[in-house]
Amino acid sequence: MPRPDIDSILLIDTSLTNRYTRHDLLMANATGVLPLLQELNQLVKRVPTTDVRLEQVIKRQQIQQRLSLASTELSSFAAELDCEGERADQLATYLDQKDTRRIRRLTIFSVVVGAITTVATALIEADNASKIVGISGGLVSATAGGLAAFSSNKTVYFAHKRNLLADLWYQPKQSSVYPPLIWYVLNEKSFSNGGQTSISHNTRQRWQGFVLTGTAKDQQELYFGSGGNYQADDLHTRANMLNQLQSSVRSINQDLQGLMLSLAN
Repeated sequence: MPRPDIDSILLIDTSLTNRYTRHDLLMANATGVLPLLQELNQLVKRVPTTDVRLEQVIKRQQIQQRLSLASTELSSFAAELDCEGERADQLATYLDQKDTRRIRRLTIFSVVVGAITTVATALIEADNASKIVGISGGLVSATAGGLAAFSSNKTVYFAHKRNLLADLWYQPKQSSVYPPLIWYVLNEKSFSNGGQTSISHNTRQRWQGFVLTGTAKDQQELYFGSGGNYQADDLHTRANMLNQLQSSVRSINQDLQGLMLSLAN
């Protein structure tokens, strides 16, 4: 588990800050190897006897094992995000295809009605009857064409009791869904590009400003609750947010690789 008092630890143990960057030390804290790193640092200071060197090797192996587990955890959670995004996209595609078939049928119907109307008006000699047929056929054709221009608004029930978006939206101090490593990195300001606000905060602001602009409260509850009736556009939006999160989680692996390189030097 990451330690919340990382700054006080680094103030006391300046030998760590002399050897590693703050970014690496924060990553070490996120992965839970900071205590092991402190122990290794103490071993490095000792006289390099055979026993001390052996202890150093063992300690490095323990650190590498922890980091390997962290890498596996990152990959596993990213895969879960990918799976959830794919699930939403598949349902959205299903609704899109149904709507496409409906539009095709209405378009064909409109063309057929228009053709029949044209032929009928040409064959009917009575002027009034011809006008009635022409107007009626035109109205039917226009109605069908108009219906084809609008989405059917069909919905499908989509359940997500383990909602991977919810904690990013509601910003709890501790997450019941995200592993401690990932939640720590997402909420530690130093891991964001600007360093002023956390990745989770920036992600929420991005959703609020660009993805969910103008959405009603019940619509937000749909995305961040346990499930509900989704339209195709809603599912595409959900998949988009999940893909954004997946990118953020996968980027943590770069920080992890940076720590591994620092330890190897």
